[in-house]
Amino acid sequence: MALKDKILIVGGYGQVGQTVSEVLGKKYPSKLIVAGRDSSKAKVLIKRLNIEATASTIDLNESEPNEINLKEVQIAICCIEFLKNDNFIQSCIQNGIHYTEIATSYEAYQRFLKYRTAINNAGICVVPGVGLMPGMSAVFAKRAVSKLGEVRQLKSYVLLGLGEEHGLDALRWMIQYANQDFMIKTDKGLKHAHSFTDPEKERLLDEETSRKFYRFNFGDQHIIPRIMNVKMAETRLAFDIPFISFLFRLIKGFGLMPMLEKINPKNIRKALNSFRIGTKKFAVQTHCYQKETEFIYLIKGLKEARATGLIAAYTVMKLYQSRVKGITNFEDLIQFNEFINYLLKFEIEVKIKENENHHI
Repeated sequence: MALKDKILIVGGYGQVGQTVSEVLGKKYPSKLIVAGRDSSKAKVLIKRLNIEATASTIDLNESEPNEINLKEVQIAICCIEFLKNDNFIQSCIQNGIHYTEIATSYEAYQRFLKYRTAINNAGICVVPGVGLMPGMSAVFAKRAVSKLGEVRQLKSYVLLGLGEEHGLDALRWMIQYANQDFMIKTDKGLKHAHSFTDPEKERLLDEETSRKFYRFNFGDQHIIPRIMNVKMAETRLAFDIPFISFLFRLIKGFGLMPMLEKINPKNIRKALNSFRIGTKKFAVQTHCYQKETEFIYLIKGLKEARATGLIAAYTVMKLYQSRVKGITNFEDLIQFNEFINYLLKFEIEVKIKENENHHI
């Protein structure tokens, strides 16, 4: 009988996946299966990283992978933002495989709920949406709730650098969600919101001046109020070049987003790589308000895709050690200080201000 000890990385040679493959390849030699639609790319990555791993082909549109023996897989991580169907998730449940993914939308989170009973019966652990967002804002929110009892309002500000090389999935996701309208919870009930509208000025803890951040349909603002004692949450986005953020607002305001969605993401990536504007900086800053108290948390570093991969790899390492079952959120799987120390090893810094008084 084959040992069930393999780690399957779907999309393991993409922008996020290659970081996951590198970290886990060093931690678990000979345990990795680096998979995607083109196994030759997986072989090239394995050789470049000098890790002991198996390259394999996988098509998530198929009901069952042909090349991979799922009976040998203990954990699967999907490093692809868009899944056209639930075939692979269902295969993991049927084969008793712990599962996590980097998908960041609320819709991606919701689809796991319909499988809750099957996940529990299979005795597996499923960790939805790991990475910078919605992962880090939820980590910060949980810490604030543990100290304050509850949080009346949570505001997160996401900064993305345009100088980073972006994967096709990330570009598709950004363009699609830039054109979305959505609902948020306020003290007056549910309210319609629109991506790239309603800007707020905010200064990041490591910067001297403030930036304008625009509403964006990140999943965390929908998920956090439903899973912990947070009354309201909202999330805004800015690019490191203010003009580009404003340009997106203009495109949205003039109703031109559908035209942008029709452009092939490969052409957008080619243009970005040609001009190489901006920096590789990323940051997520979360403010937690309760009465007159304001807690502020900041995570910052270089290369957002790498940071997402590092957090995803950490999730897999915790799953490999854990006996937790059922749908489990990332912030409930980790120990805060241990996780922050892990990030510091990769030059990702976290700043904390938990003694601020603020009138709102």
